[in-house]
Amino acid sequence: MAPTTQSVISTLELNLPKPRSWMEQSEPAVTKTPSEWFAVKFPGQALKYGCPFLELRETSGDGFSNVTPISINLDFFAGMLGGDIRLGHSIIYFEPEMQFYYRESMLQLYKPTSPEKLQNYYRAMLLRCAQELGGETDKLNLFLEFRSDKIAKQITNGFKSILAADSSFFSASSPHERIRGVELAERLMRVLCETMLERKEGACLTVTQAYGAFCRLAQQRNLGQLKRSMFRAVMQDLVRDFHGLALRRDVFNVFGKQREAWKGVKLIEAETLAV
Repeated sequence: MAPTTQSVISTLELNLPKPRSWMEQSEPAVTKTPSEWFAVKFPGQALKYGCPFLELRETSGDGFSNVTPISINLDFFAGMLGGDIRLGHSIIYFEPEMQFYYRESMLQLYKPTSPEKLQNYYRAMLLRCAQELGGETDKLNLFLEFRSDKIAKQITNGFKSILAADSSFFSASSPHERIRGVELAERLMRVLCETMLERKEGACLTVTQAYGAFCRLAQQRNLGQLKRSMFRAVMQDLVRDFHGLALRRDVFNVFGKQREAWKGVKLIEAETLAV
């Protein structure tokens, strides 16, 4: 008797998790394909960038089904590297320095990281997906093709445009802080202007006095040194903004030497302030 050949039906699918009722929210989501697995883990990215994979489902005549991810959505995985905002995770690409930064949750500061570390994280997530899914999923592409250096580099390169941050991200007025950023000096100067300078008729504050106070504060915070010329350039704008005073060059000391100073403002002793 000749063997029978069962027909196989092949369909291309863009699989996303089905909406769940409020009663189902307390139960872990059941995922059957790689796309569903990643979309449950990163719902915001799936909503913004679309389905993680194009998947091929092959169903035999006896009802058995097999799912193979055959094409990857690079934008989704580039967005995935940005972190899970629900957990306070954040990774950005800071364009002015061409540098990746991740947010350290304990210190709540951004620290530099490398594209290689991001690629390792991406590979680890694919492997975790392959391990947790059942036997209906063909895992070869998850384990081999999509974890290749070529794909991983494409994703981190895509990250640069999708989650790029401009100079305002770490500006002195931004809520975002990083380790030893140049903007920390300006933030400290703002503290000095707001809390350590006081308007007073007849008072005089020289650039030398203000720079000395700034250096003491910077040393307390281990910020390193800032050139006097850079301090002066930023400080004169801040004093004008906060106190409405321009830097003058017609102030003379007791020896008749001309100095740069602000008239009408004095320095409050740093020891008396919790700055």
